[in-house]
Amino acid sequence: MKHKLTSNLGLKFLSLVVAFLIWLLVTNVDNPTVSQLFKDVKIQVVNEDSVTEIDKVYDIISEETVIIKVTERRSVVRSLTSSDFTVIADMENLTEMNTVPLTVTCSNPAVTWDEIEMSPSSMRVNLEQKKQSDFVVNVAVSGTPENGYEVGKTEIVGGKTVQIAGPESLLNKIGQVVAEITVNGIRTDQRLVANLRVYDKNGDLMTNQMSRLQIKNANGVLLSDNTVMVDVTLWDVMTDIPVEVEVTGTPADGYRVTEVSLVPVTVNLVGTQEALARLDGKLVLKDKISVDGASENITQDFDLTDTLSDYDDIRLVANADPTVSVSVQIEKTGDHTMRIPLSNLEIFNKPENMVLTYSPADELSVSVHRDDESENTIGISDIKASIDLAVCEEAGTYEIPVEIELPEGYTLVSEVTIVVTSAKQEQPVEENDKDTEG
Repeated sequence: MKHKLTSNLGLKFLSLVVAFLIWLLVTNVDNPTVSQLFKDVKIQVVNEDSVTEIDKVYDIISEETVIIKVTERRSVVRSLTSSDFTVIADMENLTEMNTVPLTVTCSNPAVTWDEIEMSPSSMRVNLEQKKQSDFVVNVAVSGTPENGYEVGKTEIVGGKTVQIAGPESLLNKIGQVVAEITVNGIRTDQRLVANLRVYDKNGDLMTNQMSRLQIKNANGVLLSDNTVMVDVTLWDVMTDIPVEVEVTGTPADGYRVTEVSLVPVTVNLVGTQEALARLDGKLVLKDKISVDGASENITQDFDLTDTLSDYDDIRLVANADPTVSVSVQIEKTGDHTMRIPLSNLEIFNKPENMVLTYSPADELSVSVHRDDESENTIGISDIKASIDLAVCEEAGTYEIPVEIELPEGYTLVSEVTIVVTSAKQEQPVEENDKDTEG
């Protein structure tokens, strides 16, 4: 037996080598060694306190992901995904060149460190002084409360300012801080959660930079979810409040004030019930309009904002135009302006099959003068007004003079005209025509 085992040792050793080579060949053919790239593997930053402890903040200025190359057996490589790799940037290892070496590990034990290549091998950062500043928070309201109410006041719980800490260059870019709330359908005073939004000085929302900022309330407590509470107070809506204006002064000799008109005549206000009650049902303009020495009509615009600034807890409804236009009609003594309803207008030669539109559509303004100084006794029924519409046979817009007949002792102060738009009347489609078209 010993002779059999020890004889032909060289041949036996050669057989083992050949067998190993055959096994190696088969292995490399069936499961060869290959290389594969894994892209966009995210870098995890640890020990950030080592930077913040020296009142600094960092900004990653290189890519925040790496590419990993693994050289291993094909069966192993095929089982790998990007999530199997952990890339660490330890801020305690920050160099004087402001770079942080990267380390990588693989959760698959079959992959060893010498089988991994990583690019880049370090992360570049920019260190900056950390600062903190106070910012006023503006409340932005969206939505509409229940009908009959509007948002009167909003108040941020804990103060109207927040403290923001972060890189000095980033703080210098902040334009405003906004607390956003939605009030759709509410009908009582409420306390709502508001999300804080930070906008730069160009009015653009800061999103990617928010991770580098710490927002605290006025007492320095960190707002981890970047939200604050806002108290919302609802005010009542009061519609159709008459607007009045006081006229001062005396017109020129021989002239008088005949009419004062405002546009709009009424406004809609929002306020507390107590404040609205103090108006006593009307809004008197703070400013007065003077007619001192006037010999012609006066028109002047007033801003209701000035008037309402004297009232607590009252304002115009949302999106209302604050402008009120006041017109004072000044006439000579003996002049009198009459408003003649359009229905009193006698019409001649009205064309057929034409649709006519009149402007003004309700009444004509006719100014008359009494030749003597006796008291005016003329009435609407004493004036005859007529118009000839012969020119309206053709489609178009026409300014047509109105013929005015006055009683004896009166003359017309100025010509009266009316604008008439004439358009062809559309012919109705007969039933037979409809059948034919179908």
